[in-house]
Amino acid sequence: MNCYTYTVKFYSLQSYTIDLCYSIIMEGKKLSGIRLMAQELGVSIATISRALNPDTSHLVKEARRSEILELADKMRYRPNPGARLIQKGINPTIGVLIPGQEDVFFSEFYGRFTGGMIQATKDSDWEVRINALKGDAGSIVDELRRVGLGSSGLIYAGLPLTADEVNSLSNYHSPLILMSSVLPASYPRETVKCHVLGVDNYSGAVAAAKYIAELGHQHIGLILGPDESRDFSERSRGYAHGLQAAGIEVREEMVYKGSYDQETGRAGCEHFLSMKQVPTALICASDNIAFGALDFAKDRGVSCPKDISIIGFDDGPWAVACSPKLTTIRQPLGTLTRRAVELLALSVDDPSLAYVHDDLEAVLNIRESTSVLSS
Repeated sequence: MNCYTYTVKFYSLQSYTIDLCYSIIMEGKKLSGIRLMAQELGVSIATISRALNPDTSHLVKEARRSEILELADKMRYRPNPGARLIQKGINPTIGVLIPGQEDVFFSEFYGRFTGGMIQATKDSDWEVRINALKGDAGSIVDELRRVGLGSSGLIYAGLPLTADEVNSLSNYHSPLILMSSVLPASYPRETVKCHVLGVDNYSGAVAAAKYIAELGHQHIGLILGPDESRDFSERSRGYAHGLQAAGIEVREEMVYKGSYDQETGRAGCEHFLSMKQVPTALICASDNIAFGALDFAKDRGVSCPKDISIIGFDDGPWAVACSPKLTTIRQPLGTLTRRAVELLALSVDDPSLAYVHDDLEAVLNIRESTSVLSS
């Protein structure tokens, strides 16, 4: 798979303006912004540097710090937070690759993921460049090499990879982190020749299934996503094992499979509500699926959670904006993106770092859309 990219570049607030170093020629000598400020205020360069660094600004007296910040504003001076890395010969840019769909930033996952990347780097020396990919025929390694020229390392959360493409990553030698969701469903993660980070979908799904069973529900419908997706495959397996551990048989007619969108939720809910014995709970493999199920149930006059409990998986911002508020499994994307940035920085500093293949815990958040089975 070859991809071409268009690039959206995000900077932390500190580096909104790219190092507008103010300089003048004075007495035949060129003074940079920080040196000029030190001369103007009669203080040391170290004092100026401390005042402009959020991590050390508390070491400068408040009056002096305000004076320095006021002068920096007048001079339109903006420190480049990546300067320290540049001095070490390190490109301060992290490349993040995501799918190139027009509405990608509105998705539950990618909206939170890209926002998390920006938050993870905003107080650091690193900058984030978002590369939105569109697939063509060709080599994924060639594309990684092309995009990677502008960065110290890459975090790939883009289009799903084939087994052959994952195998070919052994030919890419710069720091690289894959999100586990891009791997083929059955690919052995421990054999991947780069770092792999993800969310423990399986354990999160087991927790959801056991919780629904603990509420007393026995007749439970599953609305699942596509099996070819690694995330949905892991969740499907977790739901089945969680219900089986609670002594509940997962019968074929109690499983509805579709895509990962609201239409699947509506269609799945319609399927189960048309049964002679309607389930008392629906387990949905994503929040979007759960939103569709909630809407369809409401349209049919079925009350949630009085008549039917519904649980999702993702816990994006809409989970608390819908009515009733959605019980769901939270993907810890903030923690995931921070971990990815930390791991990439370590890999840049130490190219011999052993590959890390790790999953972060997905946590059950109980809200209003589930309740104890009423007699």
